[in-house]
Amino acid sequence: MKIKRLCYVAGAVLAAVLINNASAWPDYQWTGLGGDNMWTNVHNWTNLTTHVVDLPENELTNPAVQVDQANGSTVCIIPAGYTVDLNSGVSGAPLYNTLFGPEFGMKFDIHGTLKYNWMMAPVQNDPSPGARSIINMYSGSSLLTPGAGLGVGYPWWWYYDGPYVTLNMYGNAQLSVPFLAVGGHVNMYGTSAAYVTNSVFTGNIGVLSDGTASFVMGGGTLNLPNGYNTQGVQPGNTVTDLVTRGVLRVYGKGYDTVDLVINTNGSDPILKTVVSPVPIGGSLQRVYFQPLSLSSVHVGTVEQAALVGDYPSVTGVLLSSAEPGVDPATFSHPVYTSSKPNVVTVDTNGMLTAVGSGTATLTAIVGVLNGTNSLSITVTPVNATLVHRYSFNEGSGTTASDSVGGGTWNATLQGAAAFNGSGQVVMSGANADYVSLPAGIASNMDEITIEVWASFGTTAANNFGNLFAFGFSDSDPLSATYADGGNYITFTSHTTTGGAQLNFGQNTPGFNGERNAVIGNTLDGQSGLQVVGVYSPSAGTEAFYTNAVLAASASMFNALTDPVAYSGPTLNNRSVLNYRLGADPFNYIGHSLYLTDPGLNGSVDEFRIYNGPLTTSQMAADNALGPNQLRGTSTSVSLSAAASGGNLVLKWPTTSALVTVQASPVLGPAATWTTVSGALIASGGNYQLTMPILGSTRFFRLTQ
Repeated sequence: MKIKRLCYVAGAVLAAVLINNASAWPDYQWTGLGGDNMWTNVHNWTNLTTHVVDLPENELTNPAVQVDQANGSTVCIIPAGYTVDLNSGVSGAPLYNTLFGPEFGMKFDIHGTLKYNWMMAPVQNDPSPGARSIINMYSGSSLLTPGAGLGVGYPWWWYYDGPYVTLNMYGNAQLSVPFLAVGGHVNMYGTSAAYVTNSVFTGNIGVLSDGTASFVMGGGTLNLPNGYNTQGVQPGNTVTDLVTRGVLRVYGKGYDTVDLVINTNGSDPILKTVVSPVPIGGSLQRVYFQPLSLSSVHVGTVEQAALVGDYPSVTGVLLSSAEPGVDPATFSHPVYTSSKPNVVTVDTNGMLTAVGSGTATLTAIVGVLNGTNSLSITVTPVNATLVHRYSFNEGSGTTASDSVGGGTWNATLQGAAAFNGSGQVVMSGANADYVSLPAGIASNMDEITIEVWASFGTTAANNFGNLFAFGFSDSDPLSATYADGGNYITFTSHTTTGGAQLNFGQNTPGFNGERNAVIGNTLDGQSGLQVVGVYSPSAGTEAFYTNAVLAASASMFNALTDPVAYSGPTLNNRSVLNYRLGADPFNYIGHSLYLTDPGLNGSVDEFRIYNGPLTTSQMAADNALGPNQLRGTSTSVSLSAAASGGNLVLKWPTTSALVTVQASPVLGPAATWTTVSGALIASGGNYQLTMPILGSTRFFRLTQ
């Protein structure tokens, strides 16, 4: 597939559409060799050595699509008065006449007209609040296709889930498509109008990794085919159903039909159902916060504060987050303040991040209106609980005991997997040689940490040999029809693309829904390596560490960034990890959920599962102790400090449960405690941390 890669660094936004200075942009060919189908992964592309013209020469001078160089080529624009029409069978047109883009972190601003022949599919698999794909349709703009339609975060084709896509329709913007697939966010304002001649696809919200598919009407009208107001014609998918599920929202409010008008337009034989919001009836009168989804969280949690406002005719209008209920241009942007930024920080969109222990108060101002209430949020240290532990010097025969969870959770050695008498279980790399764990071992946990000490063989042929794999498969793993896994967490030390990766699979079956934290090198030949995989939806990340040092991370959907999704019928106050793993039927050490993958070529010293995320300090303490020894449980320990040359050496007993060292320049209410980093060693029954003397007063303390 050859495609014109525009607006790069960010990638191929409008395939086969040239900019006004086409010679400045190289041509790229899609290879897909990067292994993740991400358009910003350079390994998925190869640069063509000769320039290839994708459009007729006379169109090269038409500046129909412009690149905003001042913004690092991250904004593409169709100016007012211009029409980009890809329906004419242009040589080199994008595959299936589909527009890929904008990508994550990019914006596509439409002031003119965009026409295409099949599908517009923004490529967006990175659920970072600051890296959404954004399409802005401004007043006077239009977007139309006679083909399939528009996928705003639609699980389609080779990428699965694009939930972090936002389409904003302002003024009198006009959208006309046969199908509108909403897996991300569509926000309508002003007198904009969306005409859907066939159907709106939202699916079951649970099918999407985001869980926040929403269509927010802060204005405008939504014109749907006949039947969306009649249960018998659109069972389970009427306007009322969409409102009940929290997909269709009015002014950003979920589960509220009071502010919605649904009628039938008899003058149009196709577009029968017309949906529009009740006018708000004047100026903003009051602003206040909705209760937080969680008012007590642990350090690292990211949560959206919902600031709402009352108008004369409509109350509870959402004023913050990615889907404000009214056009942001019509009211003063909220100004948020945290009473203790060292406990909780707040960004300009009301997104809260817990950074330290304590309690903070959040307030907001919108123009001259002060919030009539405030939010209090308490932050506690991370407390990951060890729930399963396998030390392979404790096994007998083919059974490895769980010294924490008890006999119900004992593991079983399969095939030629065997204890070597030195505290390890050894596996040959054959598919049949592995350790099986009981079903449900990772169920009902909102956040999970897997901590392993392992040694890896040197064979480069051991591609996708999993260190661990928990989740589902499309049939019994020992049957001939076993093929694909899905809804899983895995770690792979060697992949075909030459790296190691931590995976979170969100589809059954198949790998298209994976979120991967990837490094470019394998772990081949490394011995006694501590590998820690942390899945923390509350922080919005999944990451893995080697010897307590971060190797790679990837963003992960956090339900707390969307209170409706968190409390709604899909996630039901669970994390997306808990929701996906469910019954968690197949769990392995050294084996994959995919039939064609080999087993692990290597050995494992110790395998631990925690309910909750380990901190880097806890990982460092574990790494200093090594396998087969747990951190202490005492919270009554003393911290000593001594100068040694130009360094300060801190020591405390390894019996301590407190392993995070923090420093502050002062004590008392004005203290600002920050975590001290450095290499941690265990020596003579003590932890020891060495740091340079800075020449200024510092106070130190230990926390969890």
